Amino acid sequence: MPNWLHLVTNLFYHLGLAVWIGGALALGALTAPALFRELPRPQAGGIFGAILRRFARVRLAALVVTILAAAVKFLVWETHARSVWIGIRWAALALMAAAVLYEILSLEPAIHKRDERFPILHKRSEMLMKVTLLAALVAMFLN
Repeated sequence: MPNWLHLVTNLFYHLGLAVWIGGALALGALTAPALFRELPRPQAGGIFGAILRRFARVRLAALVVTILAAAVKFLVWETHARSVWIGIRWAALALMAAAVLYEILSLEPAIHKRDERFPILHKRSEMLMKVTLLAALVAMFLN
């Protein structure tokens, strides 16, 4: 008989990370280039900004699911394990959480003003997306 708790825990852990990784790749590699190629920059930026704001909330929900699954995994199977890899996995999840909260609470409102800081904030947003994509890949690999 399969270990259903283990299977369901891993399903939710990977599902949360798949939403994060898949969404970041779909938006960054497919949606953004097509939008900015086909539309005037201000119009494309307005549309893509709204998409990114929604995606930040989706990533937050996916991360909550992932962290809950990781907590179950730790409490049930890893409480006696001493491994640097578990620590790295938790650090990657913590980085993702800090980044998405920073994006929602600080970066989004500042970018929305579209003042003279916009280019710097836009680059910061792009860098955060890349760094958290890498962190999500690390968290998936170290499952």
